[in-house]
Order: sequence, then C-alpha cells, then structure tokens
Amino acid sequence: MTVKELYNNVRDGHIISDIELQREIIYSDEKQRLVIDSIVKDYPLPAFYLWKNNDGKLEVLDGKQRIHAITRFYENDLQYQDYLWKEWNTKDPALQEKINNTQLCIIISDGTEEKKREIFNRINTLGVPLSEYEVLNGLYAGEYLRGLSKYVEQDSSAKMILGEPKRGKSKIKLLDFICSLRGCKDKKEYVKQHKDEPFVTDQTLVTKHIKFVASIFDDFASLPMLLRLAVKYAKDVSIWKEHKVEINRCLKKFKKSQEYKLIDNKEQETEDIIQAVVQGISVDPKRLFSPDQKEELIQQYLADPERHDGNKIRCEDCKHFFFEDELSVDHIIPWSKGGRTELSNAQLLCRPCNSKQGNRK
Repeated sequence: MTVKELYNNVRDGHIISDIELQREIIYSDEKQRLVIDSIVKDYPLPAFYLWKNNDGKLEVLDGKQRIHAITRFYENDLQYQDYLWKEWNTKDPALQEKINNTQLCIIISDGTEEKKREIFNRINTLGVPLSEYEVLNGLYAGEYLRGLSKYVEQDSSAKMILGEPKRGKSKIKLLDFICSLRGCKDKKEYVKQHKDEPFVTDQTLVTKHIKFVASIFDDFASLPMLLRLAVKYAKDVSIWKEHKVEINRCLKKFKKSQEYKLIDNKEQETEDIIQAVVQGISVDPKRLFSPDQKEELIQQYLADPERHDGNKIRCEDCKHFFFEDELSVDHIIPWSKGGRTELSNAQLLCRPCNSKQGNRK
C-alpha cells in the first residue's frame, strides 16, 4: 500500500486507528516529522499491522503513531522542513509525488477476537527496546566507545561507583558526567564528534573524580551529586579521606531522618554536613525550623513596623516584601558553621534569597 493509499483509507474510514486497544498519541511533533523525513529519504518504516474486522474495515494494531503523523502532514497540521503539505505543491511537487508513491509494508490479519488481542499482545511484548547506550553504540561504534567500555568494565573505582555495566547503563552514567564537565548538553552529538578518537583524554579528565567518590563514600545512590562535589572539592580529597567514617555516618543518619524528606536542596544539605564534619564543627542535631517556630518568627516580624507593610513581610536579604507562604526560615549563622536552630538565630528570607544564601555557606 502506498502512503497516499494509506492516508485515503484512513480519511475515508476504511482504516481505523483509534481503537480501544491503542494508547494515546505520544509522538512529539519532532518525532512525527521524523516519520515524514524517513519516507522522503527512503528510510524504511516498520510494518503496519492491521486487523480486518467483521465489517471488513481495517483496525490498526500497530502503527497508530506513524499514521497520525502522516495524516497530520496531509491535512496541513504538521510542517516538514518548515512547510505544510499544500506549500510543497509549489516549493517541490516532486517531494509530494515521492511521498504519495512510497510503498509501505502492511500486514493484515483476521480471525477471532481472542486472536486479535493475542497478536496485539505479542507485537507489544515480545520485542525488547534497545537501551540508550545500545542505540548510541549502534550509531557511533568506534574507538571512543570501545575505550569508554574498557574503562567502565575494568577500572576498579569505576566499577564500584557506576554499578553493573548491563546494557550500558553504567556507561551512560559516565557519559553524562563527561558531558557535564565538557559543557555539552547532547551526549549523542558528543560521541558522534569523538567517535574515532581514543578515550584516553576523557579518561584522564574523569579518573580523579571517580577515584575521589570511590575513596570517600559508601553509598553511590546519588552519584551525579557526589561527582559534582568531587569536582568542587578535588583539592580537599586528603582531608575528606581522614574523615571518611564520620562523613558516611552523618550522611547515613541524615538520609534516615524525617528532615531528609522535607528538604528540597539535598545537595546543599549534603555539602553542609560534610563541611561541618571536615571542619570539626559541632552542629545542632536539629536541622530544620518547625512550623511553630516559623509562625512565632512571623509574629515577631509583624510586631515590627519596619519589617512588614500590612499584608506582606520583608525579606532580610533583598528587602522586598512577600506573603508568608513565600518566605522560608533561614539560619543567620549557617547551620553548617555551628549556628543553632533557634529563633535567636533565625531570619525570614524569600525563596530565591534563601537559595542564594545556601550557595554562599
């Protein structure tokens, strides 16, 4: 069946794509444009599985997303290369003809309702989608990925913190870290650019940070955060090692606490805890101010004419006024530097200022 014949059958109701077995449309506009691009460039689309019902109409068992893309394009609801279908008539009629006449693989089945559902089940469960790394390796296999794989699978520190290399999950973790260090947002593009280069340069870049994390921490569940701390405190690795036992004890206690669930910026809190440990600072066992303490502090502010304007309360940092629920209670002397979680050491800050305050601790 040609693309044009497929569209006409859908338009005329001979092919029904919206049946109860099918999921909603999940393809983004960009992915739908790739369907059109595949047709234009002669990249074969997967087979369309249709079911002939008792009325002789064809129900779509597999291919709904692709059919939706084709239909939208024909009906001028989707652009390809910034042009609608009707605009290609003047820009490049040959493209329209190419799309119209492209042959698609159509598989039609019929039989009992039970058979229909079993075919649908097998179409959607027997296949195992490629993992992110398997796709990447399929596209850009070369010296770079071979070197990266060897490092992940053989380096003791990398194996320890990245976990099992099953289906490339650990390799993707490492690529994410490399791209963050390189300031690259698209790891696929990064691997493409370096496909035929040795991995040794990036291995040198990451090894000290990988070893830092492996030598300090016992729990690697929050690995991206730990790697960011390793980059930030690389020069302090010796002193962190000296306090390794206490660091891990305090972090384990922190993660088990009720406060851990309530804190938004867990990375900042983790950093604060570690800094307190390595600096030998005795911190208040109580980390967060309670709702009662916040309410009492608000009443203190409302009693001071300079700290409110009637409806709103002043942030102590930016000096702008905010509603109560827009303010957070902050330690004047940072908790990580020994500040107590008491009203005498409390101030009200707006959320942006509170975030900046945390980054300055």
